[in-house]
Amino acid sequence: MAVQDHGKRWSGTHVTVWFRPGGAACARFGLTVSRRVGNAVVRNRVKRWLREAFRRVRAEFPLVDVVCVARPSAATAGWVGLATDVDAVFGWLVRLPQRPTVTR
Repeated sequence: MAVQDHGKRWSGTHVTVWFRPGGAACARFGLTVSRRVGNAVVRNRVKRWLREAFRRVRAEFPLVDVVCVARPSAATAGWVGLATDVDAVFGWLVRLPQRPTVTR
């Protein structure tokens, strides 16, 4: 909830992604695929595709908390369409200026 309330948003063709600098040791990823995307079989397929797309770029992701919401078009986008959106999000996040961390 804090990610969506206080984070930044990026809207792609098939997904909307909110992100916020996280306190965890690695990037964390949350996923929402509503019934508007399709029946249970379609929703699970979209979830698998999105998890795999984020898994491929997770090691290079900055330390952020990410919430990804699939749009209804994600059902017909296929693996390539969703992976392209995730790559665009990754490229956008990497180009953002990183805030310096203050240690006390």
